[in-house]
Amino acid sequence: MMQHENNILPIEKIISILSYATMGIAGLIWVIIAYICKRHIKYFLMFNITQSMVISIILAIVKLFVGLIMQLLTYIPFLNFISAILNYVLSIKIIRLYSLGLSFSLFEFLIFILLIYIIIGVCFGRIFNVPYLTKLINKVMKSYN
Repeated sequence: MMQHENNILPIEKIISILSYATMGIAGLIWVIIAYICKRHIKYFLMFNITQSMVISIILAIVKLFVGLIMQLLTYIPFLNFISAILNYVLSIKIIRLYSLGLSFSLFEFLIFILLIYIIIGVCFGRIFNVPYLTKLINKVMKSYN
């Protein structure tokens, strides 16, 4: 994580947190509102909104790709048994919070921990570095200011 500006407003932190929690939807709504009101969004907030949207798009693509591969493997005689076992193992809920109505598989739990870590960093005004993703977003955001 790298430290960013010291003058980050609390609303920017809240919008960043909501953007990660809603997988970019709240951030997208905030960008649309800012565009309509002709307001400038600071780098910290825009970076977090962009990163949350890119993370959610990557997760959707990975989930779609894995689902497609699993479907294709069901048509291959011996591999359909292996894909069924793998699908079962990946879908086992390892954590169940009945009082909150939540349950997580291993993959969902890892994504949840990553998002909590990013959100804690946002609370302290830091930008979380995802190895390749942050470099890409920094290149895109270079012309933003």
